[in-house]
Amino acid sequence: MEDNQGADWIELMERKDEFLHILRILNHYYEMQSQTKNHLYEFRRQLVDSPPQKIQIFLSKIGKYEYFVKASLAPGSGDFETWVHIDGIAEERDNLKVIGKIDHPVFSITCLTDLYESATQTMNMKFDSEKKVAKRQKKSKI
Repeated sequence: MEDNQGADWIELMERKDEFLHILRILNHYYEMQSQTKNHLYEFRRQLVDSPPQKIQIFLSKIGKYEYFVKASLAPGSGDFETWVHIDGIAEERDNLKVIGKIDHPVFSITCLTDLYESATQTMNMKFDSEKKVAKRQKKSKI
């Protein structure tokens, strides 16, 4: 899927419950910071209260740790909310790898990059299974 801004979107078909868990944690943070008086917060609160099979999530990678997220409470309606997610967990993992500390608990936390990479691998596997080999045509004499 591509939008009018040229972003390539990948639909998150699996692991939506893990995405919602990430969003719940972020919502809790926003609540602690008293940053709950806006439409987007209310939408994300409704999103985490929805069953995973009833929502639609698209991701678009726009930087090393930055993603556009596009979500819908009513799949097929065309009504989406979008926001930018900065994956601090993936960034911290990379920083810890540089100093050789790979036993840190951050490596056991699911982050948006994990979900994006999993979705892209699944998508690539589907494309690979759909590849068709062109048969060589016999030359015809005219």
